[in-house]
Amino acid sequence: MRCLHLDRAGRQCPTEALDGADFCEDHYIPVDLEPIGEPIRTPYIYQFAAALLLLIFLAEGYRMVRFWMGK
Repeated sequence: MRCLHLDRAGRQCPTEALDGADFCEDHYIPVDLEPIGEPIRTPYIYQFAAALLLLIFLAEGYRMVRFWMGK
């Protein structure tokens, strides 16, 4: 089977694909099977501050729309 890589002009790579892969040796990118580490957590104070700022922003937007509508 031929390599599935397409160049910018849309032409397919003419070389043969590796066994068990869809790409040739030049275009194959091996996948790291290492487990991903612990995700980085944001402190709760930052999450609370972001939620508070969002509520303030939405409340002010609501008041502005009500003012534009004349109520």
